[in-house]
Amino acid sequence: MPRFTASFCTLLAGLLPSAPALTQTLYRHQIEALPSQPQQQARVELLANTTASVAAGQLTAVAPRGQARVSLAPMFSAQLGSWPFESLVNSGLFKTIADYQNEHPRILQLDAGSIDLAQLTRAVANPKILARHKDGYLLSYPLLIGAKAALLVEDSRLYLNSRSGAALINLGQLRLQRSHLQSWSGEIAPAHPPLFRPFVMAWAGSLTLIEHSTLSRLGYNAHLTRGLSSRRSPQQDSGIGPARILIRDSQLREMASGAELHDALVLIDNSSFADIQQYAIDLHNSRLSLRQNRIRQVRNQSAIRISGASSGDVTQNLIIASGKSAIEVLAQSGDLSLLDNLIGNSGSSGIRLQDRPPQAGGRLLVAGNLIANSHGSGIDAENIGAALIAGNRINASPEYAISLRSSRPQPGRIGLFDNRLANIGKSMIRSQGIANLQLGGNRFEGLTVNQVVLAGDLLPVQSLLLETTVQLGCIAQLQIATTAQAITPMPKAPRCD
Repeated sequence: MPRFTASFCTLLAGLLPSAPALTQTLYRHQIEALPSQPQQQARVELLANTTASVAAGQLTAVAPRGQARVSLAPMFSAQLGSWPFESLVNSGLFKTIADYQNEHPRILQLDAGSIDLAQLTRAVANPKILARHKDGYLLSYPLLIGAKAALLVEDSRLYLNSRSGAALINLGQLRLQRSHLQSWSGEIAPAHPPLFRPFVMAWAGSLTLIEHSTLSRLGYNAHLTRGLSSRRSPQQDSGIGPARILIRDSQLREMASGAELHDALVLIDNSSFADIQQYAIDLHNSRLSLRQNRIRQVRNQSAIRISGASSGDVTQNLIIASGKSAIEVLAQSGDLSLLDNLIGNSGSSGIRLQDRPPQAGGRLLVAGNLIANSHGSGIDAENIGAALIAGNRINASPEYAISLRSSRPQPGRIGLFDNRLANIGKSMIRSQGIANLQLGGNRFEGLTVNQVVLAGDLLPVQSLLLETTVQLGCIAQLQIATTAQAITPMPKAPRCD
């Protein structure tokens, strides 16, 4: 196998008050030319591996038998058994409830069975708590679904009263099918609308099914109240499974955040998110599959954020007009695939990858995505130890098509293969501080006169890399390390066949 080494120097000039100062750093660029066929086969096998994905069969359960018991229970913020709502004590929920109930706050509670809205209305028999309203029902108390209970909202509309502290807190099963769930703040909008808006909270061990339904005007920007949220409480037994969330063929709009899910098993499929204030989908420490969703107009943050020990796939989603990145992967570990997504008009980079060291474990695959008109770079990766970035089409970004940066050398390898990059403002690929990089099969289109194709640490060997990968069709394996040895002449690129 042909191998050759060249050393180049980078000169950093600064101006001191007394006189110019010159600092010299030597870099050794070691390049190996590899045949492309074995590398392509390895990528095909990697793309076919979807073991981390979530299937709908993992999110099924039988609803509890019999009609649920209905009761009113006092809400205490610091008492044994109060943990499902104690976490919300500083979010404004208790104050809103107290203003409406004019007594010690109470919660409507379901236990041991299943119940629909008509049955629940008859059991409560109090219109101040739950009543027929317009084309559905109006809930004015917070509702706690017990661990062995299920609330069935089917072919109906459920309005949650914003002026009374209504919310759904799920320990068991919440099934929303062919229905509409939204906040309601009165026939006439108040002159000073409250900061509170109703929300849905799912604790570990619960099941939340949202199918062929709509959630709208839910959530406000406070802890656990941003729309649809899930968490694991320290008060819960460690043996309790994660919250399970299925959103399929549904719409979420005018939310603080669409779905803010921690410690969850998540499948969101063929659903739409629009006019979202914070994140459309925010996932932490979760297993996930996000497939064929449509996300538009996320105002302040990224459309999708994935962090912590999260694994799964983000596949064939349409993401348009996000405030920051379309997809943000932050301090994440575990197998994660971002595949065949259509991304446009992102407020910063199309895909943002940050702080994923090699010791985090798992593979990171970014493949087949179309990224256009981002306000930053197409793909921006910072402090990423290992990743495969292949077969993406990136067009019309004012910064870089692909930007790789690392504050310190890290073990692991980043591969850039078969990407089609066009009409980029700066360089096509910028790599800075990446010790081990493989490139091959990338196409560069729409170059301007004198445009630098490869920037950063790649600039000294730009001609050699382009000759190896474009003219000869090889895979270039590049290793960069600092060295104290003298500079040697640049070699010619060998053939890899």
